[in-house]
Amino acid sequence: MSNKMDRPLVTVDGRTLMDRPLEPPNFVVDTLISQGLHILAGSPKVGKSWLPCGWR
Repeated sequence: MSNKMDRPLVTVDGRTLMDRPLEPPNFVVDTLISQGLHILAGSPKVGKSWLPCGWR
């Protein structure tokens, strides 16, 4: 079994990162929610649990 620590850490410097072309985002809901990590946060009892159910 391979251990994660056996592989070397691959790094990218700032210049290389800035020169890399970016792909346009893929949207789950047109121009509103793109693919990736999203945090749904807000005050208690404002409908956070119902909001994801409404996208079906």
